[in-house]
Amino acid sequence: MTLEGQIGVVSGAGRGIGRVIATSLAAEGMSLLLLARTSSEIRSLAEALTDEYAVKVLPAAIDVADPDAVTRVVAHAEQHLGTVDLLVNNAARIEREQVPFWEADADEMWGVVETNLRGPLLLTRALLPPMVQRGHGRVVSIGSRARGATTTGTYTGYAMSKRGLSVLTETLGASLVGTGVTAFEVLPGVVRTDLTLGMPIWDGRKDWDDAELTAATVVKIAQGGYDDRAGQVLDAPALAAEGPDLSG
Repeated sequence: MTLEGQIGVVSGAGRGIGRVIATSLAAEGMSLLLLARTSSEIRSLAEALTDEYAVKVLPAAIDVADPDAVTRVVAHAEQHLGTVDLLVNNAARIEREQVPFWEADADEMWGVVETNLRGPLLLTRALLPPMVQRGHGRVVSIGSRARGATTTGTYTGYAMSKRGLSVLTETLGASLVGTGVTAFEVLPGVVRTDLTLGMPIWDGRKDWDDAELTAATVVKIAQGGYDDRAGQVLDAPALAAEGPDLSG
């Protein structure tokens, strides 16, 4: 199923998993609004995707935890692209140091929660009403097993925010029943990104999960392939093990 004519928003699209997701969606014909903190990364990606796949791609450098910035960028997307069909909440950060809660900086922990949980909350709140009104749309949040946090008792802000994101998806799943709009959480496994490479617990790891598996899962969600699992957690590596083709 082609995604031509559909509109998607991907946060944290400048690098890592978000970049791969954006590329995979564009390859299927979806027009995109790409969000990230760093303007140069998403600007160059937007240009590359437009050139390669002949889709309309808009970059916007914003802090997703800033409600005014989110309001402005959503209005910009709706004006220049149209009503959004898919939101991918991928933007995330983690504490700089692997330390237990009582040694961590409270402001830094809260800043992580702001990006990882308040950001998805604001974007979803801004984009969901038009989806519900027309009876069509999908919200995907990229979750985490937070194994690096739960096994070491560190990265408290990251662990709290990702657990909170799971609760948000569960709540959305229940409230969206019968609306034609669906919500999902996708677990990417342990993907080699700047975030994971900065965590000492993963030093020396060789068996990284492939970001393409997460991207393929998001594409299939956008195509309606997992609508019967709405409100559920989809484990991208586990889904890949179910069969060779995630995109059909």
